[in-house]
Amino acid sequence: MAGLTLVTMGLLAQAGSSWNLPNLCPGASGQNLGSTATCGDLTLSAYSTAVSSNNTTANNTNFSASALIYEWTGGLGVVGGTEGNTNGPHAIDNRYGVDALMVKFSEATSLSGVTVGWNGSNNPTGSYVDSDLSVFAWTAPGTPQLDSIAGATSPSGLTGAGWTLIGNYGDVGNLPSVGNLPSKTADTTNGFYSSYWLISAYSSAYGDTSKTNYAVGQGNDAFKVLVLAGTTCSEGGTCGGGGGNVPEPGSLALMGLAMAGFVASRRRKPAAA
Repeated sequence: MAGLTLVTMGLLAQAGSSWNLPNLCPGASGQNLGSTATCGDLTLSAYSTAVSSNNTTANNTNFSASALIYEWTGGLGVVGGTEGNTNGPHAIDNRYGVDALMVKFSEATSLSGVTVGWNGSNNPTGSYVDSDLSVFAWTAPGTPQLDSIAGATSPSGLTGAGWTLIGNYGDVGNLPSVGNLPSKTADTTNGFYSSYWLISAYSSAYGDTSKTNYAVGQGNDAFKVLVLAGTTCSEGGTCGGGGGNVPEPGSLALMGLAMAGFVASRRRKPAAA
C-alpha cells in the first residue's frame, strides 16, 4: 500500500495542464479584446507603461491598464499607449515602455512553461529583433493591483509589492525543443503555486541574471504568448500560500491511506504466525 501510494503521488506530481490561448480566447484574429478577457478558465489582463501620446514614454515606471490583441496563430499580445490596432506588431514589447500580461488561474498553479508564437527573434520586424521576457509569481496575500504600484518597473518595484521574480529568459523565440518542452519555450519550472502570474517584456530593473544560455537586455524585445503550461493544486504537487511547500489535500489523503494499510499489515502478522 505504501509503495503504491508513493507511485501514485509521483504520478500526481508529474501531472500538468496546458492552455493554448488562441484556442481559448474568443473573437476574430486581430480583434482588440479590451483590458481584460476571459479565456476558458483563465482571466487575462493587459498592462503597459507606455501610456502617453505617440508611444514616447519609455521611462515611465508605472503600469496602467492596456489592451489585449488576439491573433489566431501568433498568440496574444498587448497594445500599449496609442499603438492602436493598426500600428506595430501588437506584441508584448519594451520598445516604448514595458508591456505585461497578467494571468489569473482558477486555482493555485505552478507555471512550468511559457511558449511564444510570433516574436522578434525569428520574425524580425523593424526595430523588434529580440524576445527577452520575465516571469513573476504573486506570493503575497490578497489580490494584486498592478496599476496601483508606484514605480513597478523600477528596481524592487514589483518585488517590493508582493511579486516574486521567477526568472528572466533571453531570446526565447530562438530556444530549441528540450525534453518535453517545445521550441520557443521558456522553462519556468519553479516551486511556487499562485493564482496570479505576470509575463512581462524584460526590463533592466528586473536584474540581469538570465535563466537560459542567452543573455538578456532591454530594448527591441517583442513576443506574443501562445501556450502556458503548469500544474494545478488539484493535479498534485505541493501547494501552499506564497509558494510554501504544503501537501495538497489529495496527497494527504493518500498518505493517510498508506499509513492505515501499513498499520493493518503489522497487526495481521502475529496472527498469521
